[in-house]
Amino acid sequence: MSDTSMAMSVKVFNRTEKLETLLESVPTDEYETVYVADDGRTEERAHLYEREWQFDLEVLDLPYDAGVGVGRNAILDALEEEFLTAVDSDHEVAPNADVLARQLKERPEFGGVSGLLLEHGRIQGLCHDFYEEDDVLVRDTGPKTTETVAEYPLVEFDFVPNVVTFRRECLEELAWDENYVIGRDHLDFFVGHWRETDWQFGTCPSVLFPHYPGGGSEYDANRLNPEKLLAGKSYFLDKWGYEGIVARGFWLGNQSVDKPFATLDGDFPVCLPARLGAKVVDVRDARLRLEAAKRKGPIEALKAIGGLLR
Repeated sequence: MSDTSMAMSVKVFNRTEKLETLLESVPTDEYETVYVADDGRTEERAHLYEREWQFDLEVLDLPYDAGVGVGRNAILDALEEEFLTAVDSDHEVAPNADVLARQLKERPEFGGVSGLLLEHGRIQGLCHDFYEEDDVLVRDTGPKTTETVAEYPLVEFDFVPNVVTFRRECLEELAWDENYVIGRDHLDFFVGHWRETDWQFGTCPSVLFPHYPGGGSEYDANRLNPEKLLAGKSYFLDKWGYEGIVARGFWLGNQSVDKPFATLDGDFPVCLPARLGAKVVDVRDARLRLEAAKRKGPIEALKAIGGLLR
């Protein structure tokens, strides 16, 4: 055990087998506590929660589908450790994840440092910075300078992937918005810190968390629910006063729901003005509105089609 008190956290809806793989990957003697915020059918994971682990497992049994914001804040309320490594249930913990806390100790101005994702044999990150153009939030990044901190590289970004070790004081100053159930919660967290606090964030590209995305039909139905996704985006725009969101360029990754043009072979080679790019993204969101209307019945679906044609 390091001389720094460390905990790990994960918010769970289902994906029991992935959670088991995650828990089994936790490095021995590295984390004092693993907090699991479960807002699914907790009884389906009872065999995991009753099992003996090399760490203290604290399960927070939440109301069904309470949402990611509620789950993460419940963990924060229970947190006693100095640093918290937040991951998703479809991750495995990097063997050298302790490097992230070591970098935080050397850089007190940083509220969190992430690793990167190792997904299907490729390193992914989606790291980027924030800009504002014409009431549009632009997600983009340019050339970066890498520093050596705690003998490992550290690159500063406004937004880093959800394999982050946070300083508890950072989360206590600004945590997660509980209005988010699915979608935009991670973006909202980092935009909030970008606009309202002085904390800095970065990533260490030498710390890789294996990522196995996906889940069963129940998970997919919840995660891809068009009504929840649209509600999350609408709430985000209203909260921060933006007309739209556009993604241009990410570090180690190029796929995002906010990219105006994205193909299997790469991005469209034209960089649109922010406001026009946001309009293109809005048109693409029409597909989500139609899917949401279909779930309500044929009449609502016809109304949605009529709205698209106007």
